[in-house]
Amino acid sequence: MPPQNLPRRKWTAEAVAYWYFRLNGFLSIENFYVHPRGSGGALTDADLLAVRFPHRAERLFDAPSDVMMDDEQTLALTSHQIDLVIAEIKEGRCALNGPWTDPERGNMQRVLAAIGLVTSERIEEAAAALYNHGYFEASMGLRARLVAFGSITDEGLKTRFPSVTQVTIEGALRFMYRRFQRYRRQKTDTQHWNDVGRRLKTEATKPRRTEDDFVAWALGELGASPPGSS
Repeated sequence: MPPQNLPRRKWTAEAVAYWYFRLNGFLSIENFYVHPRGSGGALTDADLLAVRFPHRAERLFDAPSDVMMDDEQTLALTSHQIDLVIAEIKEGRCALNGPWTDPERGNMQRVLAAIGLVTSERIEEAAAALYNHGYFEASMGLRARLVAFGSITDEGLKTRFPSVTQVTIEGALRFMYRRFQRYRRQKTDTQHWNDVGRRLKTEATKPRRTEDDFVAWALGELGASPPGSS
């Protein structure tokens, strides 16, 4: 039982990441487990496994002149490939866990086989590219990549894996604020969303709520420091 004097953490970085990817058109599975060959516990899990299709366009038929713009630059989105993301989510600095960078464990092969991204003949090729670069691109209009999600980006990770996209929690929250503000009327009915999604939308669209206010509030829910604090 946790000490009574510690504040209760209301949210997790995983919950925020889920909504960030969802609002960017990704279909996601949280906590995708890699199971062992025989009995025993799981070998590891992907915090978030997500896929996005190249022709994704929200509001295309309702308002073709105002299609929702996703966070294209930050997420390095593509309009010509199926995009598979294995996301590593941290409360602190962006990082990749050993299971996704150590070829000896064979976890990448197991994930690729489980989801069926490539034929069995290409699994080793794809796994090697992901281990070595965090990125695999096939000629058939698809790619697979690792994405690191955390409080701040990591220069060491960028040097070792320049192809790995890093997304900060604050940056994700700012994108969500702008999305909810602009399309507040279109996203009025959120009763089918989970608690985190509803609260994000409600707080982002409160009267006189600025972007900085929203980010500070959301980081407080995570037990993190507001932007600009030491």
